[in-house]
Amino acid sequence: MEQERLDEFDKAIFSPPSDRAVKVWRYMSYTSFMALLNSGSLHLTRCDQFDDHFEGIVPEEDSRLQQDQYKDALVNKSRLTPGQLAEVLEKVWRKYQRQYVFINCWHISSHESAALWKLYGATKEAIVIQTTYDRLREVLPASYQIGEVRYVDHETYMNKEKDGFFSIMFKRKSFQYERELRVCYVDAYEFQQDVKNPAEFFCRTNARLVETVPVDLNALVESVRIGPQTPDWFVKLVKDSVLRLGYDLPVGQSGLADYPFE
Repeated sequence: MEQERLDEFDKAIFSPPSDRAVKVWRYMSYTSFMALLNSGSLHLTRCDQFDDHFEGIVPEEDSRLQQDQYKDALVNKSRLTPGQLAEVLEKVWRKYQRQYVFINCWHISSHESAALWKLYGATKEAIVIQTTYDRLREVLPASYQIGEVRYVDHETYMNKEKDGFFSIMFKRKSFQYERELRVCYVDAYEFQQDVKNPAEFFCRTNARLVETVPVDLNALVESVRIGPQTPDWFVKLVKDSVLRLGYDLPVGQSGLADYPFE
C-alpha cells in the first residue's frame, strides 16, 4: 500500500470538529496521570489491544484460504502488474490494519461527564485533563492524525468497500455516549517493510503494542481536575506531584458533586 493512498483518505476520514476550540477531555487513573507527567508523552495503544474487539474490524472474516492467497501473491509478486500488486496490498491492509494503527482517545464535551467520572473514578482517585482540539493539534506532529469517531451500524454501513479500507474511525452506535475524538498514528512504513517478508508477516503480529509521542504538556493542558468527592490528601498529592515534576498546570477538584444552592 502506497503512502499516497493513505494521504488520500486523511482529509475525508480525519475531519476536525466544527468548533476547533471545543473542549476535549481525557479521563485516567492517578497511575496513568503520573506516567504522563514522568514521560512528557502521550501514549497511543495499538488498535487490536482495546477491550472492544470490534475496533477496526472489517466486514469479512479472515480465512486460511485468503491468507494463503495473499501470501502466495506477495511471495511471487514479480508476476503481478503494479496494479495487481497494489490491489493485493490494499486487501492485506484491510485485513491487518489493526496491527499498524495506534490510538489515543479523548471525550468531546463542553463540560465534565458524570458517566465517565463513574467509569474511571471507582477508586475515587481519578483525574481528567482538559484541552481543546486546537491545542491538541498544535502539540502533535503532522504525522499524527486527529478526527471525530463516527458511530455506525456495522452490519449495514461497514459493508461499503470504501469504508473498510480504513475502519479505525468507525465504532458501533452503542458507544455513541463516548463522543470520541481519536488521535491516530498510522505506521504505514512499518507495514510496507513487514510485507516484504511474507513468510514472517503471515505467521506473527507486529510486536510493538504502544506508540509514544513527546508533547509540551504546559501548552497542551488547560486544566487538571481531580474526581468529585476525592479526599483532601489526594488533591494535595496531585498538586504536589505536578509542581515537583516542574509543570505549570492549573489543578483543581471537580465540582460535579457540589450541591448547587450552597
